[in-house]
Amino acid sequence: MLGGGTPGRIIYLVSPAGHPNFGDELVARTWLEHLAQVCPDDQVVLDCHTPGQAALLLRGAHPHVTFVDTLWRMIALAHENARPGPVWEWCAHAAVTLGAEPRIDEGVALLHRADALHLLGGGYLNAVWPHHTALVTALGALAERFGIRAAASGQGLMPRVDGDAWEALRGAARSFAVFDTRDRESYEALAGVPGASRTGDDVWLRVDGALRGDEALRGDEALQGDSALQPAAASDGGVVLCLQSDLTEHFASDGRTGGEAVAGWAQRVLDSWEVRGSEVTVVEGIPGMDRLAYERLGERLAGARFVPFRDLWHHGVPVGAGQTWLSTRFHLHLVAAAAGASGVAVATEPGYYEVKHRSLVDAGSRWTLVADGDTVPARPTAGGFTPGSRRAAVAAKTALADRLYPPR
Repeated sequence: MLGGGTPGRIIYLVSPAGHPNFGDELVARTWLEHLAQVCPDDQVVLDCHTPGQAALLLRGAHPHVTFVDTLWRMIALAHENARPGPVWEWCAHAAVTLGAEPRIDEGVALLHRADALHLLGGGYLNAVWPHHTALVTALGALAERFGIRAAASGQGLMPRVDGDAWEALRGAARSFAVFDTRDRESYEALAGVPGASRTGDDVWLRVDGALRGDEALRGDEALQGDSALQPAAASDGGVVLCLQSDLTEHFASDGRTGGEAVAGWAQRVLDSWEVRGSEVTVVEGIPGMDRLAYERLGERLAGARFVPFRDLWHHGVPVGAGQTWLSTRFHLHLVAAAAGASGVAVATEPGYYEVKHRSLVDAGSRWTLVADGDTVPARPTAGGFTPGSRRAAVAAKTALADRLYPPR
Protein backbone atom coordinates (compact mmCIF):
# COMPACT_ATOMS: atom_id res chain seq x y z
CA MET A 1 0.00 0.00 0.00
CA LEU A 2 1.39 3.43 -1.01
CA GLY A 3 0.60 6.47 1.09
CA GLY A 4 -2.95 6.45 2.40
CA GLY A 5 -4.65 4.91 -0.61
CA THR A 6 -6.68 1.75 -0.86
CA PRO A 7 -4.59 -1.44 -0.67
CA GLY A 8 -4.22 -3.34 -3.93
CA ARG A 9 -1.71 -4.46 -6.49
CA ILE A 10 1.17 -2.18 -7.42
CA ILE A 11 1.16 -1.49 -11.17
CA TYR A 12 4.48 0.11 -12.09
CA LEU A 13 4.49 2.22 -15.27
CA VAL A 14 7.60 3.66 -16.94
CA SER A 15 7.33 6.62 -19.31
CA PRO A 16 9.23 9.71 -20.54
CA ALA A 17 6.36 11.92 -19.33
CA GLY A 18 6.81 15.35 -17.81
CA HIS A 19 8.99 17.07 -20.44
CA PRO A 20 6.28 18.10 -21.41
CA ASN A 21 5.70 16.60 -24.83
CA PHE A 22 2.09 16.28 -26.02
CA GLY A 23 2.58 12.73 -27.29
CA ASP A 24 4.37 11.36 -24.22
CA GLU A 25 1.91 13.02 -21.84
CA LEU A 26 -1.01 11.72 -23.90
CA VAL A 27 0.29 8.14 -23.80
CA ALA A 28 0.72 8.36 -20.02
CA ARG A 29 -2.76 9.84 -19.55
CA THR A 30 -4.22 7.19 -21.83
CA TRP A 31 -2.97 4.36 -19.61
CA LEU A 32 -3.72 6.12 -16.32
CA GLU A 33 -7.31 6.77 -17.38
CA HIS A 34 -7.67 3.22 -18.63
CA LEU A 35 -6.36 1.83 -15.34
CA ALA A 36 -8.73 4.14 -13.47
CA GLN A 37 -11.55 2.29 -15.23
CA VAL A 38 -10.32 -1.30 -15.00
CA CYS A 39 -8.08 -1.17 -11.89
CA PRO A 40 -9.44 1.72 -9.79
CA ASP A 41 -8.43 0.19 -6.46
CA ASP A 42 -4.87 -0.71 -7.41
CA GLN A 43 -1.84 1.44 -6.65
CA VAL A 44 -0.22 2.90 -9.76
CA VAL A 45 3.35 4.22 -9.91
CA LEU A 46 4.48 6.32 -12.85
CA ASP A 47 8.28 6.38 -13.11
CA CYS A 48 9.25 9.28 -15.37
CA HIS A 49 12.16 11.67 -15.75
CA THR A 50 10.29 14.80 -14.60
CA PRO A 51 7.80 13.64 -11.96
CA GLY A 52 6.94 17.11 -10.67
CA GLN A 53 5.65 18.35 -14.02
CA ALA A 54 4.05 14.98 -14.76
CA ALA A 55 2.18 15.13 -11.44
CA LEU A 56 0.72 18.50 -12.40
CA LEU A 57 -0.24 17.49 -15.93
CA LEU A 58 -1.64 14.08 -14.99
CA ARG A 59 -3.23 14.73 -11.61
CA GLY A 60 -6.68 13.25 -11.35
CA ALA A 61 -6.08 10.67 -14.10
CA HIS A 62 -6.05 7.80 -11.56
CA PRO A 63 -7.24 7.85 -7.94
CA HIS A 64 -4.10 6.16 -6.54
CA VAL A 65 -1.10 7.29 -8.57
CA THR A 66 2.37 8.12 -7.27
CA PHE A 67 5.01 9.86 -9.40
CA VAL A 68 8.70 8.89 -9.05
CA ASP A 69 11.91 9.09 -11.09
CA THR A 70 13.79 6.02 -9.83
CA LEU A 71 14.80 4.38 -13.11
CA TRP A 72 15.50 7.65 -14.89
CA ARG A 73 17.66 8.85 -12.00
CA MET A 74 19.41 5.49 -11.98
CA ILE A 75 20.52 6.10 -15.57
CA ALA A 76 21.66 9.65 -14.75
CA LEU A 77 23.61 8.47 -11.69
CA ALA A 78 25.34 5.78 -13.75
CA HIS A 79 26.72 8.53 -15.99
CA GLU A 80 27.41 10.92 -13.11
CA ASN A 81 29.39 8.33 -11.17
CA ALA A 82 31.11 6.93 -14.29
CA ARG A 83 30.03 3.38 -13.51
CA PRO A 84 32.20 0.82 -15.32
CA GLY A 85 30.75 -1.01 -18.31
CA PRO A 86 27.67 -0.18 -20.37
CA VAL A 87 24.95 1.79 -18.60
CA TRP A 88 22.37 -0.89 -19.39
CA GLU A 89 24.42 -3.54 -17.59
CA TRP A 90 24.89 -1.47 -14.46
CA CYS A 91 21.21 -0.43 -14.33
CA ALA A 92 20.09 -4.06 -14.65
CA HIS A 93 22.25 -4.80 -11.60
CA ALA A 94 21.16 -1.71 -9.65
CA ALA A 95 17.47 -2.39 -10.28
CA VAL A 96 17.60 -5.70 -8.42
CA THR A 97 20.21 -4.81 -5.79
CA LEU A 98 19.48 -2.69 -2.75
CA GLY A 99 22.57 -0.66 -1.86
CA ALA A 100 24.00 -0.56 -5.38
CA GLU A 101 23.00 3.11 -5.47
CA PRO A 102 21.91 3.97 -1.88
CA ARG A 103 20.44 7.37 -2.81
CA ILE A 104 17.55 5.68 -4.62
CA ASP A 105 17.11 2.63 -2.38
CA GLU A 106 13.58 3.64 -1.38
CA GLY A 107 12.59 3.65 -5.05
CA VAL A 108 14.39 0.38 -5.76
CA ALA A 109 12.58 -1.27 -2.84
CA LEU A 110 9.29 -0.12 -4.36
CA LEU A 111 10.29 -1.68 -7.69
CA HIS A 112 10.84 -5.00 -5.90
CA ARG A 113 7.28 -4.87 -4.50
CA ALA A 114 5.63 -4.28 -7.87
CA ASP A 115 3.06 -6.76 -9.15
CA ALA A 116 3.31 -5.61 -12.78
CA LEU A 117 5.88 -3.64 -14.75
CA HIS A 118 4.79 -1.77 -17.87
CA LEU A 119 7.01 0.20 -20.24
CA LEU A 120 4.59 2.65 -21.87
CA GLY A 121 4.76 3.32 -25.57
CA GLY A 122 6.63 5.99 -27.47
CA GLY A 123 9.73 6.58 -29.57
CA TYR A 124 12.41 6.73 -26.90
CA LEU A 125 14.03 3.27 -27.08
CA ASN A 126 16.30 3.75 -30.08
CA ALA A 127 19.62 5.08 -31.34
CA VAL A 128 18.56 8.69 -30.74
CA TRP A 129 18.72 7.97 -26.99
CA PRO A 130 20.76 4.74 -26.73
CA HIS A 131 21.11 5.02 -22.93
CA HIS A 132 17.37 4.36 -22.62
CA THR A 133 18.20 0.73 -23.39
CA ALA A 134 18.81 0.60 -19.63
CA LEU A 135 15.06 0.91 -19.01
CA VAL A 136 14.49 -2.37 -20.85
CA THR A 137 17.37 -4.22 -19.20
CA ALA A 138 16.32 -3.01 -15.74
CA LEU A 139 12.75 -4.25 -16.17
CA GLY A 140 13.99 -7.50 -17.70
CA ALA A 141 16.26 -8.08 -14.69
CA LEU A 142 13.37 -7.41 -12.28
CA ALA A 143 11.17 -9.85 -14.16
CA GLU A 144 13.86 -12.54 -14.02
CA ARG A 145 14.86 -12.03 -10.38
CA PHE A 146 11.47 -11.52 -8.75
CA GLY A 147 9.05 -13.11 -11.21
CA ILE A 148 7.24 -9.81 -11.85
CA ARG A 149 5.23 -9.74 -15.07
CA ALA A 150 6.84 -7.21 -17.42
CA ALA A 151 5.23 -5.75 -20.52
CA ALA A 152 5.98 -3.08 -23.11
CA SER A 153 3.35 -1.51 -25.36
CA GLY A 154 3.39 0.61 -28.52
CA GLN A 155 7.17 0.84 -28.78
CA GLY A 156 9.03 2.45 -31.68
CA LEU A 157 12.57 1.06 -31.84
CA MET A 158 13.77 2.77 -35.02
CA PRO A 159 16.49 3.69 -35.72
CA ARG A 160 17.52 0.76 -33.59
CA VAL A 161 20.53 0.82 -31.34
CA ASP A 162 23.57 -1.08 -32.61
CA GLY A 163 25.95 -3.75 -31.42
CA ASP A 164 25.98 -4.73 -27.77
CA ALA A 165 23.15 -2.32 -26.92
CA TRP A 166 20.83 -4.07 -29.39
CA GLU A 167 21.78 -7.52 -28.14
CA ALA A 168 21.13 -6.34 -24.58
CA LEU A 169 17.74 -4.91 -25.53
CA ARG A 170 16.68 -8.03 -27.43
CA GLY A 171 17.91 -10.27 -24.64
CA ALA A 172 16.01 -8.31 -21.99
CA ALA A 173 12.89 -8.22 -24.18
CA ARG A 174 12.76 -12.03 -24.01
CA SER A 175 11.99 -11.69 -20.29
CA PHE A 176 8.86 -9.64 -21.06
CA ALA A 177 5.52 -11.41 -21.24
CA VAL A 178 4.54 -8.89 -23.95
CA PHE A 179 6.81 -6.64 -25.98
CA ASP A 180 4.46 -4.72 -28.25
CA THR A 181 5.49 -2.37 -31.07
CA ARG A 182 3.76 0.29 -33.14
CA ASP A 183 5.49 -0.04 -36.52
CA ARG A 184 6.42 -2.86 -38.88
CA GLU A 185 10.19 -2.25 -38.73
CA SER A 186 10.31 -2.46 -34.93
CA TYR A 187 8.23 -5.63 -34.91
CA GLU A 188 10.41 -7.30 -37.54
CA ALA A 189 13.55 -6.35 -35.61
CA LEU A 190 12.22 -8.39 -32.66
CA ALA A 191 11.80 -11.55 -34.70
CA GLY A 192 12.29 -14.52 -32.38
CA VAL A 193 11.31 -12.63 -29.20
CA PRO A 194 8.41 -14.71 -27.80
CA GLY A 195 6.27 -11.81 -26.55
CA ALA A 196 6.66 -9.59 -29.62
CA SER A 197 3.49 -8.10 -31.11
CA ARG A 198 2.41 -5.08 -33.15
CA THR A 199 -0.79 -3.25 -32.25
CA GLY A 200 0.09 0.35 -33.13
CA ASP A 201 0.48 3.41 -30.96
CA ASP A 202 -0.88 3.42 -27.41
CA VAL A 203 -2.98 6.54 -27.98
CA TRP A 204 -5.44 4.45 -30.01
CA LEU A 205 -6.68 3.02 -26.72
CA ARG A 206 -8.42 6.32 -25.88
CA VAL A 207 -7.93 8.49 -28.96
CA ASP A 208 -11.04 10.55 -28.24
CA GLY A 209 -9.34 11.84 -25.08
CA ALA A 210 -6.97 13.94 -27.20
CA LEU A 211 -9.94 15.63 -28.84
CA ARG A 212 -11.78 16.46 -25.62
CA GLY A 213 -8.70 17.49 -23.65
CA ASP A 214 -8.15 17.05 -19.94
CA GLU A 215 -11.71 17.09 -18.66
CA ALA A 216 -10.61 16.43 -15.09
CA LEU A 217 -8.69 19.70 -15.02
CA ARG A 218 -11.49 21.70 -16.59
CA GLY A 219 -13.38 21.42 -13.33
CA ASP A 220 -10.40 22.37 -11.17
CA GLU A 221 -11.28 25.54 -9.27
CA ALA A 222 -7.71 26.77 -9.65
CA LEU A 223 -8.28 27.04 -13.41
CA GLN A 224 -11.70 28.70 -13.39
CA GLY A 225 -11.70 32.04 -15.18
CA ASP A 226 -8.22 31.52 -16.61
CA SER A 227 -8.31 33.47 -19.87
CA ALA A 228 -5.43 31.36 -21.22
CA LEU A 229 -7.63 28.29 -21.07
CA GLN A 230 -10.54 29.25 -23.25
CA PRO A 231 -11.59 26.29 -25.42
CA ALA A 232 -9.60 25.89 -28.61
CA ALA A 233 -12.55 26.07 -31.01
CA ALA A 234 -11.90 24.35 -34.32
CA SER A 235 -11.65 26.43 -37.46
CA ASP A 236 -13.37 24.88 -40.46
CA GLY A 237 -11.53 24.83 -43.73
CA GLY A 238 -8.27 26.37 -42.53
CA VAL A 239 -4.72 25.11 -42.32
CA VAL A 240 -3.23 23.91 -39.04
CA LEU A 241 0.54 23.86 -38.51
CA CYS A 242 2.49 21.86 -35.94
CA LEU A 243 6.14 22.40 -36.81
CA GLN A 244 8.99 21.44 -34.53
CA SER A 245 12.50 22.82 -34.21
CA ASP A 246 14.08 19.88 -32.34
CA LEU A 247 15.34 16.81 -34.23
CA THR A 248 15.52 18.75 -37.48
CA GLU A 249 19.31 18.79 -38.01
CA HIS A 250 19.09 16.61 -41.10
CA PHE A 251 16.15 18.41 -42.71
CA ALA A 252 17.23 20.70 -45.56
CA SER A 253 15.22 23.06 -47.73
CA ASP A 254 16.22 25.85 -50.07
CA GLY A 255 19.81 25.99 -48.80
CA ARG A 256 18.84 25.99 -45.12
CA THR A 257 18.83 23.26 -42.49
CA GLY A 258 17.17 22.62 -39.15
CA GLY A 259 14.29 24.65 -37.80
CA GLU A 260 14.83 27.43 -40.35
CA ALA A 261 14.47 24.89 -43.15
CA VAL A 262 11.22 23.56 -41.67
CA ALA A 263 9.77 27.08 -41.43
CA GLY A 264 10.96 27.96 -44.94
CA TRP A 265 9.45 24.77 -46.36
CA ALA A 266 6.13 25.50 -44.65
CA GLN A 267 6.08 28.98 -46.16
CA ARG A 268 6.65 27.56 -49.63
CA VAL A 269 3.74 25.17 -49.11
CA LEU A 270 1.43 27.91 -47.82
CA ASP A 271 2.37 30.10 -50.77
CA SER A 272 1.74 27.26 -53.20
CA TRP A 273 -1.68 26.65 -51.66
CA GLU A 274 -2.42 30.40 -51.59
CA VAL A 275 -3.30 30.32 -47.89
CA ARG A 276 -3.62 33.64 -46.06
CA GLY A 277 -2.13 34.03 -42.59
CA SER A 278 -5.59 34.59 -41.15
CA GLU A 279 -6.57 31.09 -42.32
CA VAL A 280 -3.81 29.44 -40.27
CA THR A 281 -3.82 27.96 -36.77
CA VAL A 282 -0.50 26.99 -35.15
CA VAL A 283 -0.40 24.42 -32.33
CA GLU A 284 2.41 23.51 -29.93
CA GLY A 285 3.30 19.86 -29.34
CA ILE A 286 6.32 20.77 -27.20
CA PRO A 287 6.03 24.19 -25.56
CA GLY A 288 8.62 26.63 -26.80
CA MET A 289 10.11 24.29 -29.39
CA ASP A 290 7.04 24.42 -31.63
CA ARG A 291 6.64 28.17 -31.32
CA LEU A 292 9.92 28.92 -33.08
CA ALA A 293 8.59 28.18 -36.59
CA TYR A 294 5.62 30.47 -35.88
CA GLU A 295 8.02 33.25 -34.88
CA ARG A 296 10.32 32.64 -37.85
CA LEU A 297 7.42 32.94 -40.28
CA GLY A 298 6.59 36.34 -38.82
CA GLU A 299 4.42 38.49 -41.09
CA ARG A 300 3.65 35.53 -43.35
CA LEU A 301 1.33 34.37 -40.56
CA ALA A 302 -0.23 37.76 -39.85
CA GLY A 303 -3.67 37.13 -38.38
CA ALA A 304 -2.91 33.48 -37.53
CA ARG A 305 -4.12 31.94 -34.30
CA PHE A 306 -1.59 30.37 -31.94
CA VAL A 307 -2.66 27.54 -29.60
CA PRO A 308 -0.06 27.02 -26.86
CA PHE A 309 0.59 23.59 -25.39
CA ARG A 310 -1.40 24.42 -22.26
CA ASP A 311 -4.58 25.09 -24.26
CA LEU A 312 -3.97 21.99 -26.34
CA TRP A 313 -3.58 19.84 -23.24
CA HIS A 314 -6.58 21.12 -21.32
CA HIS A 315 -9.04 21.65 -24.17
CA GLY A 316 -8.06 19.16 -26.82
CA VAL A 317 -6.78 19.25 -30.38
CA PRO A 318 -8.66 21.87 -32.45
CA VAL A 319 -9.76 19.69 -35.36
CA GLY A 320 -12.47 21.01 -37.67
CA ALA A 321 -14.24 19.92 -40.83
CA GLY A 322 -12.35 20.58 -44.04
CA GLN A 323 -9.05 21.40 -42.34
CA THR A 324 -5.65 20.63 -43.83
CA TRP A 325 -2.77 19.93 -41.45
CA LEU A 326 0.99 20.25 -41.85
CA SER A 327 2.54 18.34 -38.97
CA THR A 328 6.02 17.17 -38.12
CA ARG A 329 4.71 15.74 -34.82
CA PHE A 330 3.60 12.11 -34.95
CA HIS A 331 0.83 12.22 -32.34
CA LEU A 332 -0.76 15.33 -33.83
CA HIS A 333 -0.86 13.42 -37.13
CA LEU A 334 -2.52 10.48 -35.39
CA VAL A 335 -5.15 12.54 -33.57
CA ALA A 336 -6.05 14.90 -36.40
CA ALA A 337 -6.22 12.07 -38.96
CA ALA A 338 -8.32 10.00 -36.53
CA ALA A 339 -10.79 12.92 -36.47
CA GLY A 340 -10.94 12.82 -40.26
CA ALA A 341 -8.80 15.83 -41.18
CA SER A 342 -6.64 15.82 -44.32
CA GLY A 343 -2.98 16.55 -43.95
CA VAL A 344 0.70 16.33 -44.80
CA ALA A 345 3.09 14.57 -42.44
CA VAL A 346 6.63 15.96 -42.58
CA ALA A 347 9.49 13.66 -41.54
CA THR A 348 12.29 15.86 -40.24
CA GLU A 349 14.65 13.10 -39.09
CA PRO A 350 15.37 10.20 -41.49
CA GLY A 351 14.99 6.75 -40.00
CA TYR A 352 13.03 8.13 -37.07
CA TYR A 353 10.07 10.34 -37.98
CA GLU A 354 9.64 8.74 -41.38
CA VAL A 355 9.10 5.34 -39.75
CA LYS A 356 6.69 6.84 -37.23
CA HIS A 357 4.54 8.66 -39.77
CA ARG A 358 4.62 5.74 -42.20
CA SER A 359 3.22 3.47 -39.49
CA LEU A 360 0.08 5.63 -39.52
CA VAL A 361 -0.11 5.53 -43.31
CA ASP A 362 0.19 1.74 -43.10
CA ALA A 363 -2.67 1.75 -40.58
CA GLY A 364 -4.92 3.69 -42.96
CA SER A 365 -4.08 7.39 -42.68
CA ARG A 366 -4.60 9.04 -46.05
CA TRP A 367 -2.17 11.85 -45.32
CA THR A 368 0.63 12.70 -47.72
CA LEU A 369 4.07 11.80 -46.34
CA VAL A 370 6.95 14.15 -47.19
CA ALA A 371 10.50 13.17 -46.22
CA ASP A 372 12.53 16.01 -47.73
CA GLY A 373 12.48 19.77 -47.99
CA ASP A 374 12.39 19.85 -51.79
CA THR A 375 8.89 18.43 -52.21
CA VAL A 376 5.98 20.87 -52.22
CA PRO A 377 2.87 18.65 -52.16
CA ALA A 378 -0.52 19.48 -53.56
CA ARG A 379 -3.10 20.33 -50.92
CA PRO A 380 -4.62 16.98 -49.88
CA THR A 381 -8.38 16.50 -49.66
CA ALA A 382 -8.72 12.75 -48.99
CA GLY A 383 -9.27 13.07 -45.23
CA GLY A 384 -7.58 11.09 -42.50
CA PHE A 385 -8.48 7.61 -41.31
CA THR A 386 -11.67 6.04 -42.57
CA PRO A 387 -14.13 4.98 -39.85
CA GLY A 388 -13.24 1.36 -40.56
CA SER A 389 -9.47 1.80 -40.26
CA ARG A 390 -9.93 3.84 -37.10
CA ARG A 391 -12.13 1.13 -35.56
CA ALA A 392 -9.52 -1.51 -36.45
CA ALA A 393 -6.73 0.49 -34.80
CA VAL A 394 -8.77 1.05 -31.63
CA ALA A 395 -9.80 -2.62 -31.52
CA ALA A 396 -6.20 -3.86 -31.79
CA LYS A 397 -5.01 -1.64 -28.95
CA THR A 398 -8.06 -2.46 -26.80
CA ALA A 399 -7.36 -6.17 -27.22
CA LEU A 400 -3.79 -5.60 -26.01
CA ALA A 401 -5.02 -3.61 -23.01
CA ASP A 402 -7.40 -6.45 -22.13
CA ARG A 403 -4.47 -8.89 -22.25
CA LEU A 404 -2.38 -6.73 -19.95
CA TYR A 405 -5.20 -5.82 -17.55
CA PRO A 406 -8.08 -8.31 -17.95
CA PRO A 407 -11.44 -6.69 -17.17
CA ARG A 408 -12.84 -7.80 -13.83
